[in-house]
Amino acid sequence: MRDIVPIVEGLAKALDRDDFDAASCFLSEDCVYDTGGDVVTGRIAIIASYRAASAWAHATFDEVVYESEIDRADVSDTSVAVIYTDRIRKGERWHTHKCRQTVDVDRRSGEVVAIAHDDFEGEAERLNAFFAACGVVRRARPES
Repeated sequence: MRDIVPIVEGLAKALDRDDFDAASCFLSEDCVYDTGGDVVTGRIAIIASYRAASAWAHATFDEVVYESEIDRADVSDTSVAVIYTDRIRKGERWHTHKCRQTVDVDRRSGEVVAIAHDDFEGEAERLNAFFAACGVVRRARPES
């Protein structure tokens, strides 16, 4: 059996760099991603979802910085929580958005089999207020 923290950390750091090819290597073929609004199934669809979200952010904002860290208080034998911090700038306005994703790993294969997204309380409302202040229209979710 393997230590799953480096696997999850590798996925998170690849996503921080927008390195979707590297990120895809961590996901099982039939991985399931619960975005909190939709469920995306399969490595290709999940990577497409992450890629589309990042492309929209980079096209919409003047600066986008992604950072992640393992939540050491929430590590089990099969799952690891990651705190993602997105810093975005539009003109002179900056906003920091944080969310959490719980990543489940099959310890035998070393592949990520499930990802569940959770927004921290009040984060979605603060992000929407930032969008409104900047005149940003939230992107529509891609069709599944």
